[in-house]
Amino acid sequence: MTDFLMESLPHSEISILIVEDSKTQASILQHLLESAGYLAIVANSGEEALEVLASQRPSIILTDIVMPGISGYELCKKLKKDPNTSSIPVILVTQLYDPQDVIQGLECGADNFIIKPYENQYLLSRIEIIIANRYLQQSETMNIGIEVYFAGKRHFITSNRLQILNILLSTYEIAIQKNSELVETKDRLAALIDQLSETNEILQKANDDLNHEISERKRIEEALSQANTKLNLLSSITRHDMKNILMAILGYHDLAELDSKDPAFKKYLIKETDLFSKLANQIEFTKLYEELGTYGAVWKPLSIVKSITFPRSQEIELSISSEASRYEIFADPLIEKVFYNLFENSVRHGGNVSCISISAKTDENALHVFIKDNGSGISDSEKKQIFKRGFGKNTGLGLFLVREILSITHISISEIGIEGEGVCFELIIPPDSYRLIQT
Repeated sequence: MTDFLMESLPHSEISILIVEDSKTQASILQHLLESAGYLAIVANSGEEALEVLASQRPSIILTDIVMPGISGYELCKKLKKDPNTSSIPVILVTQLYDPQDVIQGLECGADNFIIKPYENQYLLSRIEIIIANRYLQQSETMNIGIEVYFAGKRHFITSNRLQILNILLSTYEIAIQKNSELVETKDRLAALIDQLSETNEILQKANDDLNHEISERKRIEEALSQANTKLNLLSSITRHDMKNILMAILGYHDLAELDSKDPAFKKYLIKETDLFSKLANQIEFTKLYEELGTYGAVWKPLSIVKSITFPRSQEIELSISSEASRYEIFADPLIEKVFYNLFENSVRHGGNVSCISISAKTDENALHVFIKDNGSGISDSEKKQIFKRGFGKNTGLGLFLVREILSITHISISEIGIEGEGVCFELIIPPDSYRLIQT
């Protein structure tokens, strides 16, 4: 059967040898060609392709270029030199594309190029063109060859005019396709630039609004800071004047106590002394409360409790566990006042307290610090009341101040002791407010 007659053959009588080292790609190509009605044969290497060609003569060979062993170029050159296979059209499939590929394709006598990735329809159209040109190629007079110098190397090209024309047309078609893709990409890029421009304008407006809000906020913060400074100054002056007045009253109170001989009047003076003492404590409390949060929180080791002096500290055994000594906590600088007030509370209200212990444990969510004494403890009915302002037998400000200081860095406090077995205060310190001491 002549090659001319092959043009009119149905696809089922046209066989195509696929040479592809990737079994996945080979299966995809085989399925595509068989779906189009062709008979597809697969070889997974150049060597395997030569074995197939020893017993079969396919209509077209579709070969990958980059393969282990014999490359697509070498395979094509071998086939074109062999009289038995020289007339079989060879289509080179590659992911590479530069002028050197074209020269090598012409040098080895290839009939066409297909660049990966490709559309299925494009591949089938290339095959149709090869089939249509078979007769013309067969009748084309073979050239002796021409030597070409390109990219620093000499190449001897024996391809006939039709082969050269087919490859150049294929190259031109690919160039047009790539150019169309570039135009589409350029259009998409232009659209993206427009979108980015719109987004940038939105972001710019949002940034301007945010800057305006920040400026307004700074202005408000500055006003609040000035107001706070004035209030602190007023509080300080008022407290100073109140203390001076209180000192004068106490002076007159002492004189009255010395001059009075009336027992009933002396009782009033004693009550008056107690009230003066509470008033002095209230004035002192306002100073401490004014300082809350004034200075930034700091890291303090729990072991600072050992240096705190409180009433009867000489008589009471104070101990801290080795576990507790390993940690430091992030708290307001008045944290020492917290421990002082807790210790004083034990001394003042715990009865015959002889020891106070500090221990600690951790879980997944917090560090738990326990301050425990061996006194009389607190009744269940009073546990939730003791941290309220004004509650207590003395000023009612000590434990209230403790809770306020701790709350600045989100440390909570509660009393969990058993009445009759002593007080036990539990401090719960969140994960970001405690750490192991670096040694």
